[in-house]
Amino acid sequence: MKKLNKTYIKWIVIFLLLIAIIFSYALNLGKIKDKTINGIASLTIPFSLIVNPNNIDEDIAPKAISLKADLNNSKTQALNLISSINDDYDNTKQLSFLSNDQEESLLKKVHQKPHRYIGKMTLLNFGKDSHGKYITVSCNRYDDTKNVVSYRYRLYYHDDTITSAKYLNTKSNKYPPKYVFKDIELGKFGTTEADAFMQRLKTAIINSNLTATNANEPGNFNQISINLGLNPDKSNIGLYTLAKNSNSRVSNSSIVGYQVSDVPRYTRIYIKQLNKDNSYYYTLTFSRNSGRFINLQRGIISTDSKNQ
Repeated sequence: MKKLNKTYIKWIVIFLLLIAIIFSYALNLGKIKDKTINGIASLTIPFSLIVNPNNIDEDIAPKAISLKADLNNSKTQALNLISSINDDYDNTKQLSFLSNDQEESLLKKVHQKPHRYIGKMTLLNFGKDSHGKYITVSCNRYDDTKNVVSYRYRLYYHDDTITSAKYLNTKSNKYPPKYVFKDIELGKFGTTEADAFMQRLKTAIINSNLTATNANEPGNFNQISINLGLNPDKSNIGLYTLAKNSNSRVSNSSIVGYQVSDVPRYTRIYIKQLNKDNSYYYTLTFSRNSGRFINLQRGIISTDSKNQ
């Protein structure tokens, strides 16, 4: 009987201990839960992270290029490169600035008929885009007619070495094209003023309230063009398209390239805009004669495609 009482007491003690442990755990769990809830509640989540347009528009703009290059040096490099290309061709009669396949393809076109030959390479422009610095050259084909056929290539380079070549187009005219000259001074570059001008342009669009749904027709942008010093007849469609496809801060566009020529004496700034799944391109033209921006036009405008 005593043994049974001892056993009974033993189980009662164990049971009471278990109750005490469970009750204690429950109390602590509640405190832990309360502390967790209070801790979460005490965290401050900046409202700007939720609704600030700066964060909504983040990373929507394409990657911009650097505009810090000295274009006088770039022009000297471009002229030296075209001189070396012509010297090499005169000595070897090989188009070593092209890949083997490109050279073979071009010479096949040239030699389809007798009396055809490449006479010289001329410089159309120089510039920079997301792939790097480049020059644009024309391989000028002559034959027994009065026309000169221009096979045009964009040559990317590093220092004094051509790194790659891209075929652009073929044009024909009575004269070989040449748009960059050694004896013409660049003057104001245009590239150094481009970022500040684009900020003025964006601010003007925002202040006009002609963004996205409020941009109804190009004519609405005539006065903005005039205020910015741009030709309204050539710029209102570009401004309209840029505003129509803008985000809340007109920040979904970036400068992605530039191109320099002496005929005409322009620096052309290329702008890319992202809107959902679409890309739009614009050309902002800086006249180095007047030292100011004169046009903002839709699309890419270049001496690459001038038929001369």
